[in-house]
Amino acid sequence: MAQQMTSGENGLVAPRVRDLVVMVFTDLDGTLLDHDTYAFDAARPALAALTARAIPVVPVTSKTLAELQPLMHMLNLSGPAIAENGAVVRRADGAVDRAMSRQELAAVLDNLPQDIRRDMRCFCDMDIDEIIALTGLRHDDAQRAAAREASEPFLWQGTDMPPAELTAALAKDNVRLTRGGRFFHIVPVRDKAAAMAELLADQAAGTQSWALGDGPNDVSMLLAATRGAVIANPHVDTETLLPANHNLYISRGIGPVGWGEAITAFLKEDFD
Repeated sequence: MAQQMTSGENGLVAPRVRDLVVMVFTDLDGTLLDHDTYAFDAARPALAALTARAIPVVPVTSKTLAELQPLMHMLNLSGPAIAENGAVVRRADGAVDRAMSRQELAAVLDNLPQDIRRDMRCFCDMDIDEIIALTGLRHDDAQRAAAREASEPFLWQGTDMPPAELTAALAKDNVRLTRGGRFFHIVPVRDKAAAMAELLADQAAGTQSWALGDGPNDVSMLLAATRGAVIANPHVDTETLLPANHNLYISRGIGPVGWGEAITAFLKEDFD
């Protein structure tokens, strides 16, 4: 095993392992991709550096697998992927693991108290034109967004925030409530961190994880990883959600600029 000797703060010499086995797990919108334009030019050098070291990049997103496919093609990524906030995992061999089925999810909605369900406008209640009007997506993109396999976005139409009764009712069916930028989401208990752990379990013992994200739903994944990076987000101060004793990297740059900054720092720490 090749090692490089480096000097620490105390003057002692410590070995640095150069042939680590690493997988990178990354959020997309606002992290690897610009939130508004989906550009990633600023991240290209860091992506190339990972490719040169045969370090795979696994997208981890709230998007559906159908939405993810063209983005992975654009990024020249192949292999595993995590969709719908961890509810759907595609393994390296192409097998897809869903934390719950559409039928199970439909049963969860049917079991909700009628007065609560009445105030929920779910994707499954909408046609494509309504999804387009709400999201601004093009027709093909709206169809991909509607192809949910194991989660359900919804608009809350009640006068107040969704009641605690909704959270309690969902918990009885082993699902949970999360909030995105525009929609609430009903999702299985398996989150991004748990999905990451499942993919790591398929790898050789000792495989390390680098995780990057910019939002509240990324925090569990960032804290569970060997190295985690919070990418600066001008709209959400995700850093305030972290425990006081965290050791995550906090980027200065936003979106793909911050992504490249964090990956470059990790590579320098572990490989240079």
